Amino acid sequence: MTVSSAAPATMLDVARAAGVSRATVSRVFTAPSSVAEETRTKVMDAVAQLNYVLNSAARSLRSGRSNTIALLVGDIAQPFHSQLAKAVAHAAEGRGYSVLLCDLDHSITRLERLLESLPLQGVDGVILATGDDIDTDAVRAAIREAEERDTKVLLGTPQLAGIATLVMTTDYESVAYQATKHLLDQERWPVALLGGGASSVLSPLLKQGYLRACSEAGHSAADAMLAVTEYSTDAARAATQGLLSGPVRPEGIVASSVSVALGAMSALADAGLGTPGQIGLVACEEVLLAEQLRPRLTTVGTKLDLQGAAMADALIDAIQGNSAESQDWVPQLNLRESSAR
Repeated sequence: MTVSSAAPATMLDVARAAGVSRATVSRVFTAPSSVAEETRTKVMDAVAQLNYVLNSAARSLRSGRSNTIALLVGDIAQPFHSQLAKAVAHAAEGRGYSVLLCDLDHSITRLERLLESLPLQGVDGVILATGDDIDTDAVRAAIREAEERDTKVLLGTPQLAGIATLVMTTDYESVAYQATKHLLDQERWPVALLGGGASSVLSPLLKQGYLRACSEAGHSAADAMLAVTEYSTDAARAATQGLLSGPVRPEGIVASSVSVALGAMSALADAGLGTPGQIGLVACEEVLLAEQLRPRLTTVGTKLDLQGAAMADALIDAIQGNSAESQDWVPQLNLRESSAR
């Protein structure tokens, strides 16, 4: 089916070309996970063939932009992502932009579909913030296509270098290095790393920083104490229990996130072990929750309010054709009671 250049394709045109109903086409854009993959593929092929743009997006494009950006986070239940989302939303609102929050729920398929559909909905830019391993050919292609449609993409993840307009992430190797060194400087040994699983792109970076600090303190990799856990309190609690039941009990724990640290604190309390008296604890991110825990949690991380605002500002600057630069955020040690000596 062909459409005259004088008459832009409509949603009905797409439906006819794909052999589906107009309602199905609408669901592909608004709720892609509710449509079968084969059907989504047919619709997206028709969209590409007809160069279709949603009517709402077309109206906004006549004025140059929609004043909407999308924030894609790995898991909104994590304190890190919820705090980042709040910072991005406040900064964007101050610039006259709305924020569409999308929870990936660790699904790379959902990420691929959102990267395909959001530019077609007239979204001006996308911030992608997840610690999951998302470096696939499909994701790379979707980011390239989004930018070709003049939808700017800012990556808040240490991967996919050279693909998006902007990259703004944290030096996670330095995060774990500082956290581990802090405990080692207190002459605590062994120190364990309670790290994320293979699905996290951050895990190898945290491990590198941990091992570098151990090596500088004269401890070999063979003496390192590594425990793998998912980024959940229950999983971290079980992993910590495994550490405590081993032949050598750690004197310090570096937790890959505050949620992981919460699980560790629970396991330590169950075992009757005091923090920081018997085991020091440091988390590899700085979120507001760390101040509310008892004992208050020592962390290494960046100021998320500033980082989120910087992400929003950089993306909006790029959308508006102004100068915008990528940036690596340098983490800082935030001393609190959980690692006091």
